[in-house]
Amino acid sequence: MGKITGRPRKAKKQEKNIGFFVTHAQYFIIQQKVATAGVNVSDYMRQMAIFGQVKARWKPEERELFKKLVGISNDIHQLVIIARQEGALSAMLHFERYRSLIDDVIKQLSNAK
Repeated sequence: MGKITGRPRKAKKQEKNIGFFVTHAQYFIIQQKVATAGVNVSDYMRQMAIFGQVKARWKPEERELFKKLVGISNDIHQLVIIARQEGALSAMLHFERYRSLIDDVIKQLSNAK
């Protein structure tokens, strides 16, 4: 008989179950808030009980903007290498272009929240 495989054990095990009753109206309100936050009901209720607010997951467009920022940071690192080799004046034009791109992405991320 082979080794039993499956999901590895969680580092912190949820040991206690708390249940409560809500009306149909309250249930639908909770469902709407859960869908808006992008989490499941258990996570939503746990975060509300402990922190008083729910930290929503990133939306796909926010993830894409973050990936764009990471790409820009990689490009800037390459520009630093070029500036060390060829001098700061040749790389300065590239830095200004990336500065405006970073400003645009940060504005989009701040408006998305």
